[in-house]
Amino acid sequence: MPVAESFEPRPSASARLRASLGQRGIAFALALAVELLVALLLWFIAPMLDEKKPPPTTTTFGIDTAPGETEQPARTEQKKAAAKTDGREKARPELPKPVETPPEPKPPVEPLPPTFIKMTRRDYAAADIAGMKSAGPAAPSEGEASAASGSRAGDTAVVGKAPNGEPLYAAEWYRHPTHAELQPYISARGLNRTGEGLIACRMIANHMVEDCQELSENPRGSGYAGSVRQAAWQFRVRAPRVGGREKLGTWVRIQITYTFNEGKPGSE
Repeated sequence: MPVAESFEPRPSASARLRASLGQRGIAFALALAVELLVALLLWFIAPMLDEKKPPPTTTTFGIDTAPGETEQPARTEQKKAAAKTDGREKARPELPKPVETPPEPKPPVEPLPPTFIKMTRRDYAAADIAGMKSAGPAAPSEGEASAASGSRAGDTAVVGKAPNGEPLYAAEWYRHPTHAELQPYISARGLNRTGEGLIACRMIANHMVEDCQELSENPRGSGYAGSVRQAAWQFRVRAPRVGGREKLGTWVRIQITYTFNEGKPGSE
């Protein structure tokens, strides 16, 4: 015998939609209610948390000043001290000022005569004739001694004064200059003219001379003095003897005489 099957009709789409929306609406309403409860709790709890925090406090500092005083006590004290000092000074009696006596007028100084010579004590002592001892003649200077001793055997004769005022001694040849040493320096003005040139030089080592200066020439304008001076670096002269010894640094007079034999220059 066939069994009869029960058949339930399927709900329509609109019915399913309504059922789904109903379930979602209930869930949404529950979630919204929970959020509202949480918000209410936070609303009531927040004032309680704020009340637990201590209110902020501020500390102020101030300086109390008495009435009539300023904020600068140092200046006030200075003014008080100055006022006290002024009061004391006013209270002191003024002493009379000493009368200054005018200085006595100095006697007029008579002008000294133009011939008056001022002397110190040392000058007066040196000029005391009574205390002077009789002395012999003054010792001659080195140049005078040399000139006086020029006549003695072995000493060089003094023939004048050097350009600086020292004694000038006669030169003595150590080696006579040659024609080759003199000829290049003969002036064109003196060529083929007999004449002479005179110079003064200072003695140095190795029989040489330096610092030569022109003294005279003959004939004038011949240029022979310049010719001798220019050639003097080659000259070899003995140093003057003073007191029996050769002395360097002294001045010597050198003379060169130019002669011409058959057109060839020579010297003496």
